[in-house]
Amino acid sequence: MQKFFVSISLFKRIFIVMRQVIKKNLVEVVKMIHKMRSSNEAPLLTPQDEDLKNKYLRIMTAVFEEKLYADVQMDRETFASRMKLSRHSLNKIISSNTNGLSFPQWLNRIRIDIACDLLKNSPNKSIVKIAGEVGLTPDNLRRLFRQYFGITPSEYRNI
Repeated sequence: MQKFFVSISLFKRIFIVMRQVIKKNLVEVVKMIHKMRSSNEAPLLTPQDEDLKNKYLRIMTAVFEEKLYADVQMDRETFASRMKLSRHSLNKIISSNTNGLSFPQWLNRIRIDIACDLLKNSPNKSIVKIAGEVGLTPDNLRRLFRQYFGITPSEYRNI
C-alpha cells in the first residue's frame, strides 16, 4: 500500500485553488440566477425550492448580521426559535441547501470558515480569542481544523 504525503505548501496551493474555483462558480451561479429571473423562460426551481432558498438566505443573513455563530450555547432549538421556524423546518431548509448537512455540521462549517479568515487576516489575535469569536472552545476549534484540513489552526495560520 502506497502512502501519499502532502507538504504544507502543496496543501496551501490546493486550498487556494479550491477557494478560487468555488468563488468563480458562485459568481457564475449568481449570474445564471439573475439571467433566469430577467428572462421569460420557465424557472428551473419549483415554488417550494424557491421558498426554501429564500428562507435559507434569510437564515444566512441573520447568522452573519447578528453574529449568531459566535454564541457557544447556540443549539438547534434556540436557533429555530430565533428564526421563528420549527426544528423540522430548520433542518429541512439547511439540509436542502447544503447537500445534506445537519444543523451542527452547518454551523461548525460557518464557524471554521470565519476562523480561517480571522487566522489569515488577524495575525495578532490569539487562537484562543479567535475560537471565542466564532463560538468554539480552543479544543473544539483544534479538533474541527484537524477534521476538515488535517492540520491545527496554528499550522493553517503559518501556511
